[in-house]
Amino acid sequence: MTVQTSVEDGLLKYADSPLVQAVRDGYVLVVDEADKAPLHVIAILKSLLDSTTLHLADGRRILPKGMKSTNEKEVETHPDFRLILLANRPGFPFAGNDLFSSLGDLFSVHIVDNPSRESEIAMLRQYGPNVPVKTIERLGALFEDLRAASDSGLFPYPYSTREFVSVVKHLEQFPNDNVEEVLPNVFDFDAYSKDTMEAVEVGY
Repeated sequence: MTVQTSVEDGLLKYADSPLVQAVRDGYVLVVDEADKAPLHVIAILKSLLDSTTLHLADGRRILPKGMKSTNEKEVETHPDFRLILLANRPGFPFAGNDLFSSLGDLFSVHIVDNPSRESEIAMLRQYGPNVPVKTIERLGALFEDLRAASDSGLFPYPYSTREFVSVVKHLEQFPNDNVEEVLPNVFDFDAYSKDTMEAVEVGY
């Protein structure tokens, strides 16, 4: 998390991790799937954001912005440094850490919902310019119904735009495949659930 090691000419060398580089040079660091991070990584982030001080594995120390370093072992936090964490909501089915309970008071929290059907279809047409618009619209209606069913507790998994994208990309690359052959790529995990599969068949 704070240092990267490599072997060059038979020697072990250390380099700053992306986190340290962002802190030092004023970059925006984006951490995706942050809820899957192990607890020691969460502890590092909490220490950096809460006390704005972090001891690195090589003996250096990150200092708060504005506090001038007195030696080469101290790294001053750049005033432009920003940290963005992207995470799934807590609980089933994601089974990740509840970041809000441990880091929520240190961030400006924004809940990002699925895009509207019009926005989603416009985006999907970029992934599948040769896929018939009616096919994308029918799929859009299906995924919208599945998400509503998930929100109401009928389905355990909240089908996202990611699954929608995978279906459209498949249809773009393999135009001779019909939708019924492609959808199992997304729904086979739920094949054990008769109710889920019946809802998918009715929805499409």
